[in-house]
Amino acid sequence: MIWLLIAAGGGLGAIARYGVIEWMKHKEQPFFIATFLVNSVGSLLMGMALHLGAEQATLSSFFTIGFLGAFTTFSTFAFDVVKLIEERDYRAMLLYPVLTLFVGIVFVTLGWQIFS
Repeated sequence: MIWLLIAAGGGLGAIARYGVIEWMKHKEQPFFIATFLVNSVGSLLMGMALHLGAEQATLSSFFTIGFLGAFTTFSTFAFDVVKLIEERDYRAMLLYPVLTLFVGIVFVTLGWQIFS
């Protein structure tokens, strides 16, 4: 039963990520901004969910493993860095990974602290 909830959460998370990517394209933002946005928001939500969902394993699995697992993405982040290298955008290639890691850690911490 739990795997169905994880699959449903994953489907919703993937659709949500696609929506953000399309929205950023419409706003004519650089390609990596959408990935940065979903990973940052996902980090905040992960901190909140892990804090709140400690007693609710089923709901937590739906949201953390399913939804957030599909919403956030490390592979796209890594590919974005490779594309920045190919485009010779060395400033963004250096800042993007550092900011992603820093903001991710800060947002998970912030999400956790919100409900402490």
